[in-house]
Amino acid sequence: MKKIILATASVILLTTNLFGAKPETPTPAEGPSYGAKYISVSDAKTKFDAGVLFLDTRKPIQVTKERIKGAVRALYKEKGGNKQRVAKWDNAKDKLDMKNIPADKSTEMVSYCNGSKCWRSYKTAVTLTNMGYTNVYWLRDGIPGWKKAGNPTE
Repeated sequence: MKKIILATASVILLTTNLFGAKPETPTPAEGPSYGAKYISVSDAKTKFDAGVLFLDTRKPIQVTKERIKGAVRALYKEKGGNKQRVAKWDNAKDKLDMKNIPADKSTEMVSYCNGSKCWRSYKTAVTLTNMGYTNVYWLRDGIPGWKKAGNPTE
């Protein structure tokens, strides 16, 4: 009986890792080489206090439940599942909603989503950088890290 239970658990874990587990975004050290300037929660809080624009790249339902105080929605639509969750992805399959992105490409912005397994903020930072924006930061720890530090949400 124990062998059956162990075998079943092994199959479940393997299946989850192959098909359901979301890969982590690049590390803070790797991100810049692809165009995403990493920013820590404490440095993001300094930017927040200075009035820098925060971009919430999560799904609309998540944004309406809670967001970093004053953040604007910048929906990033991903297509292609986990195979598109790689540091250098095919951005032709994805789409960034630009309606709340300032035209001034020198505007400071911090993009965030749901933490290290959420690729939207990373992809937003890289996409905007590739479009010529010069002051875009990527908050890898996202709203979970922001809240854990006791920073304001609404």
